[in-house]
Amino acid sequence: MEEKKVELIKGLMCPGCGGAVELQEGNNILKCGYCNASLLVMGDEGVIQYHVKSEVPQDKANEVVKKWFGKFDKDRKLKEQAEFIEIFLVHIPFWRSLGQVCGWIFGNKIYHETHKNRTTTRKELVERMVLRDYVWNKAACDVSEFGVEEVDNSGISGNLAPFDLSAVEKQGMVFEPTFSRTDAHLESEKWMLDQAKRSGDVDEVLFQKLHSIGRKLSVVYYPLWIIRYKFKERNYQVVVDGLSNKLLYGRAPGSTLFRVSMFIGSLMIGNLLLTSSLKYYSGDDDMITILALSGIALIIFGFMKFRYGGEVIEGKKAGIKGMNLDKTFNSLKNSGLIRLPGMR
Repeated sequence: MEEKKVELIKGLMCPGCGGAVELQEGNNILKCGYCNASLLVMGDEGVIQYHVKSEVPQDKANEVVKKWFGKFDKDRKLKEQAEFIEIFLVHIPFWRSLGQVCGWIFGNKIYHETHKNRTTTRKELVERMVLRDYVWNKAACDVSEFGVEEVDNSGISGNLAPFDLSAVEKQGMVFEPTFSRTDAHLESEKWMLDQAKRSGDVDEVLFQKLHSIGRKLSVVYYPLWIIRYKFKERNYQVVVDGLSNKLLYGRAPGSTLFRVSMFIGSLMIGNLLLTSSLKYYSGDDDMITILALSGIALIIFGFMKFRYGGEVIEGKKAGIKGMNLDKTFNSLKNSGLIRLPGMR
């Protein structure tokens, strides 16, 4: 089990003597080291609130976006002709849950062994003890406009400070939490239990008994730079991390040359793999089958880049919206671009 790092929150003052006190993240009870007074720290609805101060100035965030403009998959004129409309800092609330999962998992580890073109399956009974710490976070309000559902926990650690609304509002816009605390508790517990189950590395689970303990929920206001720009009479938006200065989410016009090159290149290589696999196909060779599937996957990848590459979307929501793999596969099949063994 990884050693859990203790996060200390500084910047609090004892109301009795005015002395500086430190609070361990997740706790709401502490004792003043100067007057020995017992203190209870409470946030809205009993949830402690923190904030992370932005360490990235506006010009540095702009530099990251301009560098992103220059990548080969963007329109080649974007870097020179993009017009920045506005840039502003926002603080988005994120639910943050600390917890531990302990328990046992019993089941089978499945092994597939191939000998002389014959594959056999062997099961080995295993038991796993689970005792792990987890940190979960998720946006506490609607962030569909910004495309950032969660942030890097490593960035939050070591940068937490007590939340002061008036002080944070001076830095930028502050959003209020709109998602319920109960839902956050349930979702964080489910996520931790799922992660613990995966960590057991058991292929076939016969019995498990896992418990989440010591969960502590808080709200963290995290800084994000929102940058909006115009290109060829169309508006786009980019989101930059206000602490690490990394691009988290962005939209930009794609390069036609890049789309065509990706499609032609993947089509050529994919067809080469397919024809090679068909030439040596014998019906029981796994490597040939994998080669054929790789060729199909490569062709589909190039087709997706060509069809949907008119707008580049980067970040958590970079998956192609409305993309149906079956429809794409069938369209390629009907167009005669791909053929499988036994396919008519």
